[in-house]
Amino acid sequence: METAWSWWPIPGTQRRVLVARLPQPSTRAVQRALSDTLTCRLFADAGHVVAVDDIGRTIYGKPQVRDHPLHHSISNTRSLTIGVLGPGPIGVDVEVLDRPLRVAPDLLTQRLFASAAEATDCLQHWTLIQAWTAKEAVLKAAGLGLAGGLANVRIAPDRAAARLHGLRYSLSLLKQEGFSVAVAECIRG
Repeated sequence: METAWSWWPIPGTQRRVLVARLPQPSTRAVQRALSDTLTCRLFADAGHVVAVDDIGRTIYGKPQVRDHPLHHSISNTRSLTIGVLGPGPIGVDVEVLDRPLRVAPDLLTQRLFASAAEATDCLQHWTLIQAWTAKEAVLKAAGLGLAGGLANVRIAPDRAAARLHGLRYSLSLLKQEGFSVAVAECIRG
């Protein structure tokens, strides 16, 4: 399949996400191969040679490049695969903004938030999809993925940071071409 490549800047940062778009949704195997190709391109853009054989997976399925000082994260939705690279733990998530919810909104809200007050506060500023992408990006930066529990991620009222298990993460959220993209980076110190 022909892949269209582009970069999307992350507002307020020097970072950008690498975007691979297929002409139509693909199988999981095609997405995984595309994720590996995207990973190699991310590292090459930063001046580092990484081969597909250098890419492994954590027990949570997160792609990783062994024995490398840079960190990366990948996300897929429909025909889009995106990735981001950083010097420390980093996570990215992407979802279609108009994604149909196949779960009752009340049930999703209970899964996404630790309390009704947190849900009310967050949903005054964000849609469920935006909150989901932000929280999943934090969980990916922590190396846990969804196994870490969306409700365990607390988003700051200013939407620029989040907390998980005592650690702080910076958050960047963008809307691009009908997608919600969130990038989370662990803040040291």
